[in-house]
Amino acid sequence: MCSKREILVLYKLIFIIGLFSLLSVGCSESSINKVFQANVNSFDTDDQGGRVSSGGLGIYRPTGGNPDGYLSAIDAANGVWYFIASQTFINEVKKRYGQTLRFDLEQSVVDNQASKDDVILASGLDTLRFNTAYNPKTTWMRYAVKLDESSGWKKNRKIVSQADIQTVLQNLTNLRIRGEFRAGPDQGGLDNAAIY
Repeated sequence: MCSKREILVLYKLIFIIGLFSLLSVGCSESSINKVFQANVNSFDTDDQGGRVSSGGLGIYRPTGGNPDGYLSAIDAANGVWYFIASQTFINEVKKRYGQTLRFDLEQSVVDNQASKDDVILASGLDTLRFNTAYNPKTTWMRYAVKLDESSGWKKNRKIVSQADIQTVLQNLTNLRIRGEFRAGPDQGGLDNAAIY
């Protein structure tokens, strides 16, 4: 039979262990959220630093994404425009050789489709280009592009080597995802850019 003192010590020990467990879970969730935010641009509440290249007029839309908010742009001039990743997202992509870049796209009209590079990775000296198998529809379409030499990335119209893609990723300064697919006035949207 335990004395009152032994029972009190046991209760204190259980309380301390429980408190420590709660604090550990809280820290883990906080760390996971920080990593999740750096790896994913969901655009649910703001543009997360995303921009639009010249030729397009960008705007953040709080509703209508897949789901919630998204980045949107319309033609502002002739030429193809791109969504440009934030520096925070680029810094994550730099470390992700062999992982997959994922994103959702949509466009307002699907006639008069133009063929251009769909994803561009640039390091200042070298540029890698990737063309997806299909253009987006007027509803959200999901894309997945592996960041390795087996996926179809090209440098100067030639398939890249492992060294090519690793060098560009390590020195990455620019990541662009095409937003304009139509020869003529249109609108495009980007949502859920992520790297896993």
